[in-house]
Amino acid sequence: MNARQRRTTRLLTVTAAVVSTAVLAVGPARAAEDSTAITTPEGCGGLDYDDYGPGAAGGGDNDDYFVIHDYCGDYHGVKAWAWQNGTYLGGRYNGNGLAGAAVVWDPFKDDNVAPHDRIGMKVCLVDGDDGAPFACTSYTFTSIDG
Repeated sequence: MNARQRRTTRLLTVTAAVVSTAVLAVGPARAAEDSTAITTPEGCGGLDYDDYGPGAAGGGDNDDYFVIHDYCGDYHGVKAWAWQNGTYLGGRYNGNGLAGAAVVWDPFKDDNVAPHDRIGMKVCLVDGDDGAPFACTSYTFTSIDG
């Protein structure tokens, strides 16, 4: 083996060692956290999307659900709506007021969120479940891990 071949062999050996070390240092892929939250413009209504968490009381941990909050004692309720990949999933009302409990809502019962799904969420103040929505905020995101 001549000097040129030895240098090439050494270079390839060092390169392989560096690449192997880099791959081992990265380790296994970790699940991404898709949870997010929005509020109405003045902050009185809130909508959380929980990627994974405690879910509804007594129901155990759950994957992919919403929590609707009423943060103000302003005599308005809060309503939320959701979409998955452009398909309307429905709406849910929280009329519990500031002192009441948040409403846990899982519109993904039959088909949990998958990676790359587009999730749309909207939260508004309303006067009653069928009242006209006002002071709204909308947000759409792409799920990373489903």
